Amino acid sequence: MAKTKKAAANANAGTAASTNEDSAPRGTIFPEPLVAQTIFQQFIEQLEEILDRFNRAANISSNLTGTERLRLYGAKARNFGFISKSLDIAQDNPSFMPPNFNVDIFEAHVRLFEEVRQLTIVLEQFQHAATDYLLETSDSAYRDALRVYGSLREQARANVPGASALFAELLQYFTLHRRGRPNAEATEKELERDFHALVHGHADGEIIVKNEAPHASGGVHTVVDDVHRGHGAIKASGEERFEN
Repeated sequence: MAKTKKAAANANAGTAASTNEDSAPRGTIFPEPLVAQTIFQQFIEQLEEILDRFNRAANISSNLTGTERLRLYGAKARNFGFISKSLDIAQDNPSFMPPNFNVDIFEAHVRLFEEVRQLTIVLEQFQHAATDYLLETSDSAYRDALRVYGSLREQARANVPGASALFAELLQYFTLHRRGRPNAEATEKELERDFHALVHGHADGEIIVKNEAPHASGGVHTVVDDVHRGHGAIKASGEERFEN
């Protein structure tokens, strides 16, 4: 009897899990956090401490300006080879060195440069790993936000009380400004495209045309284009006014 109840409980749990998975958008992945949030805070504190120690050890009080960087020699692969070969020649042929030139100081400069170069390689690897994990975590958070957005959109369409105001709060983040024309008025081509999208059911929104026939002092023609496409290409509402 106990085994039967246990089997039934497992079956119910499996059904609930299956239902939750079926309710998620297709293709959505929900990775478990691989690192606790408190660990990240510890990483940040340790890195800030290391950065402070590095600046003090290297006697760095401020970042180099663009002009200062231009005056300095970089050391990519070709320059690094040139430096290493020059050191070998200087050590093997001290009699050919310039007056008052200290080969030991030259060697110390090269060794320090090699250590810092290795440090930058490790830092690049760390930055690459952190950036990859940043993309994974931001993807999970963004997919959750899209589920909230989609739910509010459906409830707003169904005229659920209060849903439209909440949906409008999220809708503004998908508004695209017309390229090179922020807050610009809709052109005739844009209005025609949006009209066809609405007629064929490829977009959400509305196009409102208000017109006041000209009298003695002229009339006003207003077009409100409030058409939204998809989850990542929702257009800004614009107004077009013509005064006669």
